Amino acid sequence: MKIYVIRKKKGRKYTSPACAKAAAGIALEYEESGRTVAVSEDGAPLHVSVSDTKNWWAMLTADSPCGLDLEENSRNLSAVTAKKLHPLEQQYLGGLEPLSSEWRAEFLAIWVRKEAYMKFCGEGLRMGLGRFSVLDETLAYAKQICAKNHPAAYVASLDLLPGLTAAIACGAPDEEPEVILCEYAGESERNALDEAAALLAGRSYMSADLQKKLRAKGYEAEEADAAVERLRELGYLDDASYARTYASDAARKGKGKLRIARELAQKGAEAKTAKEALEAVAEDGEQLSERERAMAEAQKMLRGEKPDEKTLARIGRRLSSYGYEPSVIWDVLGKLRNS
Repeated sequence: MKIYVIRKKKGRKYTSPACAKAAAGIALEYEESGRTVAVSEDGAPLHVSVSDTKNWWAMLTADSPCGLDLEENSRNLSAVTAKKLHPLEQQYLGGLEPLSSEWRAEFLAIWVRKEAYMKFCGEGLRMGLGRFSVLDETLAYAKQICAKNHPAAYVASLDLLPGLTAAIACGAPDEEPEVILCEYAGESERNALDEAAALLAGRSYMSADLQKKLRAKGYEAEEADAAVERLRELGYLDDASYARTYASDAARKGKGKLRIARELAQKGAEAKTAKEALEAVAEDGEQLSERERAMAEAQKMLRGEKPDEKTLARIGRRLSSYGYEPSVIWDVLGKLRNS
């Protein structure tokens, strides 16, 4: 037996057929009764059981009938629901303070066992919560459950992941499933172009940076590339303009051209685009020159005091981290020594 588990991402859509295909290469189909059937990549029939919560999706696969259920411990619970359970289960929960942490834990433990068994039987909730008990006459959790007119199954809790309560039902006792955590980004609730436009509404991007953002949101490379290219055609993306604006703002913040060029490269700017942006800064009459900016940053550190060699060394390191060229740094330090 194997359990494939996917953690859902916010703002993404997850369907069981898509999850099963992504996680295990399994094609899910549904019978008229609603029961799930599956076929593996090699064409072999499989028994499967799927459980789906707000933040998680999981699928149990086995060679014989099986059932899986998981619940998030944070889910909203109502004491009214407990009244639909079997009398033995109601009696057990009745000895606990309703909705206390202990009551919640025991309710969920009962619930996932019942759901796992009902899925094992192939009927789900329509089988009826009160028709059978997962507790025996001593109010201990029963290892084997057999509802009237239904097959017997071994039912056990499963320590799956923190924050989850889970149980499985199967035909053999003490059968431990292999748990496989899978990466799947789900499907977008809107296409890549709409997502890219929404991102641009929040702030400006370089083309490469926007492509990277779309890929991180789960879009395929072709989708992301096509969306970015379309936005370029429409004039919403202009790498050269972005680079000039970024370089100008960075220069006003006291950064040197080496650091500005490095930051533009990190955002995906081509070397030619970065060079032209820095040339535009140098030609801007309202901008200080590279040496003037470096001297201004040095004066901020001095605060009007005459520097000693230790202070000059610290200024040199700071200017280097800001991305000023060595020649500029030496020129500034020389002038400070002689001032």
